[in-house]
Amino acid sequence: MSIARRIAATAAAALTSASIGFGVASAAPAEEKAAPTDEKATSAATAVGPGTTIKIEHPDGSWWRCTVAFTATTPSNEPVAVTAGHCAIPGSKVYVDGRLIGETDQTSSRDDGTFSPDWATITLNDKAQPVAASDKVAPESVGKAQVGDEVCLQGSTSGWQCGEVTGILGDWIYSDLEHAPGDSGGPIIRTSDNAAVGIHSGWRFDEDYGESYSLAAALTKAGGYLLTTVNGPAPAPETSPLGSLGSS
Repeated sequence: MSIARRIAATAAAALTSASIGFGVASAAPAEEKAAPTDEKATSAATAVGPGTTIKIEHPDGSWWRCTVAFTATTPSNEPVAVTAGHCAIPGSKVYVDGRLIGETDQTSSRDDGTFSPDWATITLNDKAQPVAASDKVAPESVGKAQVGDEVCLQGSTSGWQCGEVTGILGDWIYSDLEHAPGDSGGPIIRTSDNAAVGIHSGWRFDEDYGESYSLAAALTKAGGYLLTTVNGPAPAPETSPLGSLGSS
């Protein structure tokens, strides 16, 4: 069966089954609690940007490891980090290298088992230094993915992975990117123009495709947030509810 047909079949099943959703996304339980850093010895701010590994303390005391997609600013010019919604649920505290760098601002998670949005923003504190680019990811704009685009993911587990967009369904982007637990929230960037297009969510690891949520849709739903790029703040393009599956 083609990737497109498998995506379509899985989508139809997910719309009628609450058992598919949070359990197949790619957050990973943190190996250990984030150890506090010595604030006196660490006076410099901690860089937070595309591909940064984060450890997240949920309100129930559980710890999860995910990845930052991108940084952005609110309409009032406050810095935030963007990741997957099932990573930074409401009330979460977020750490980098044992240092508290922020807390959940807004979140929308697909944990109800449907194709609901999967994005979150994290308000950054003065211990965090938001950066536009990392070694591999240097977004120049916000883009809308198209079937056939070459895209890459920077995940905290899988590292740098590249592949092709195989389908678009609403605000969801399907690709043949390899992924693993911990990659959730990672940046999806188009190689042809360095446009930031998505936030990695995950999917079943016994399938040969991954799923990401549209960054443009997330920024719009957050309230018109602006992506931090190497060229300065960038607005999201207009989003459309229409999409199509590829034939590969």
